Amino acid sequence: MKRLLCIILFLALAGIACGEAAQAPTQIATTPTVQATQAPATPTHALKWTIVQKFSGNGSKKTAIFTVPDDWKILWSCVGGDFGGYLGVTVYDSNAAYVDGAVNSTCKAGSAATTGETEEHQSGSIYLDVNGIGDWSLQVQVMK
Repeated sequence: MKRLLCIILFLALAGIACGEAAQAPTQIATTPTVQATQAPATPTHALKWTIVQKFSGNGSKKTAIFTVPDDWKILWSCVGGDFGGYLGVTVYDSNAAYVDGAVNSTCKAGSAATTGETEEHQSGSIYLDVNGIGDWSLQVQVMK
């Protein structure tokens, strides 16, 4: 008798459990959300390379420390005189650690300038160590 009662109880519980599982799942209606996007800010003026430092001389010179963004460039020129010349520009950080050998060029003999530019891609406080034979000039430019 106990056994029959256990079987009936078991079948009743199993029937209840199966009846709940057989019901159709409840669907929840969702409304898609639209996220507003903001148009990217447009500069009020076109960016252009702008001179922020100028240096010139003949021979060797270390500049004062100045700050540069992560994209800047050096425009350089040198005049070799009667026998030709040389221009080397090395970039150091404010702790005198080597950053880059930016310019390493011979300068043509004569009065016509040898020119060039190099773009740099590191930011921070830096100075330039210039070694030249003949007259030279540098412009440091950044995008503004």
